[in-house]
Amino acid sequence: MRRSYRDLPATYALLVILAVMYVLEGGLGGSPQLMRMVNLGAQVNVLVLEGQWWRILTAIFLHLNWLHILLNGWSLFVMGELVEPAFGPKRFLALFLLGGLLGGLLSLVAYPPDSVLVGASGAIFGLLGATVVIALEAQGPVRSYLLRWLGSILVLNLAFDFMYPGIGVWDHVGGLVGGFLAAYMLGGVRRLRSWRSGAAGVAYVVLCAGLIGLARIYG
Repeated sequence: MRRSYRDLPATYALLVILAVMYVLEGGLGGSPQLMRMVNLGAQVNVLVLEGQWWRILTAIFLHLNWLHILLNGWSLFVMGELVEPAFGPKRFLALFLLGGLLGGLLSLVAYPPDSVLVGASGAIFGLLGATVVIALEAQGPVRSYLLRWLGSILVLNLAFDFMYPGIGVWDHVGGLVGGFLAAYMLGGVRRLRSWRSGAAGVAYVVLCAGLIGLARIYG
């Protein structure tokens, strides 16, 4: 059954924000100018290393062109229909941002200092990582189905990423890992705080700190 905005408030709110930011970029008149994206908060690695760390999150809400935002918007909607009902709106937003944050930090290390990065795909891969946790916590045929579906999606997406170097593959990898760890850190679908939650939280913080350290050394 197709869900309405009342069932998916966080998903629809994110879609509206993406659309508003695209309009601000001047996207309705064609591809946005690079400088306009930079002014609105694109992740420029050299600027991040100079102290503008907020760019890692603001870049999530910017897109290169209409195809870029269309694909990411559709992916966000599809993942939102599955993940938001399982985790609730607040934890869904946390998963989205925490996945995007780790994806941005990995991109900070993986790409040159003059790189300009935008797009919600790393955060959406974070939702995909959370879906792995949903599958692992499910039982019986549902678990088997979700794991098979996830395996196919991950293989296809990562293969596509490596075939087309212009795509931020490391943003996707970081988002996937970040979303997986964040889902356990937030208690999983059942909201159960256990050793897994603590271990996932420690792993997430250590990864973030390690990537920041590497970026400062080699950036």
